[in-house]
Amino acid sequence: MKIVALICRILLGLMFVVFGANILHDFMHMPMPPAGSQPAIFMGLFAPTGWIKVVGVFQLVGGLLVLLGRMTPLGLCLLAPVIFNILCFHLLLGVPGILPGAVAALLEVVLIYAYRGNFAGIFSTNATPTA
Repeated sequence: MKIVALICRILLGLMFVVFGANILHDFMHMPMPPAGSQPAIFMGLFAPTGWIKVVGVFQLVGGLLVLLGRMTPLGLCLLAPVIFNILCFHLLLGVPGILPGAVAALLEVVLIYAYRGNFAGIFSTNATPTA
């Protein structure tokens, strides 16, 4: 499982480091959705407000944490809502190209399973504040 986790960690980390950096500094030009479509309206809200830059920072930081391996569980926690939003964007708005999001989700699930001991406290039913 260690080798599988390492491979998944490197793939997921690289994926989000590259795409997060692309959001912050546009070096891979992505085609815009057709004008007036739901995806275009949705993306039209993100870019002018700067919200897409916040998402890019979360992707970059989460990807670096997962890639470097020192704080992988924290990186996975940062990337989980981003991956969820990627999947919802493709599923709810009917945007083709869900495969990268599905691969990211699969890698995330494998890594959460591999690091499940680190997430035990999140699923505690009798949690109490630290004194």
